Amino acid sequence: MAIDYGEKRVGLAITDPLGIISQPFLTIEIKSQKELIKRLKFIIQENTVGLILVGNPLSHNGQATKMSRKIAVFVDELKKAVSVDVQLWDERFTSKYAVNTLKDVGLKKKGSKIDQIAASLMLEEYIKSQSSNRV
Repeated sequence: MAIDYGEKRVGLAITDPLGIISQPFLTIEIKSQKELIKRLKFIIQENTVGLILVGNPLSHNGQATKMSRKIAVFVDELKKAVSVDVQLWDERFTSKYAVNTLKDVGLKKKGSKIDQIAASLMLEEYIKSQSSNRV
């Protein structure tokens, strides 16, 4: 599962059961971090998630940003709450690609869909990186 963490919303993406295809899944409005983690725990259990990627929005030169520092705190809390491996993943430009993807298919910019698509693009990048490591 991939998480595109934002100030107001969190976009989620999951893979098919074989872990081959990434798909947008859900957008969660953030009311509190505690409530978000509670919902994520339920989703993880219901979908037998084995790995969680959390997008890390680094700057163009790879440096930490204000948001990436907030995400690091969220990741620490999530790791304490779940027994699944949680990893940060470089998500530079995924939101921009998500907007372009929506434009390409003729849809208007919709916040919740952008978050899901950004998470899906991130998860797709991860899947590709893992398949390129196979012999």
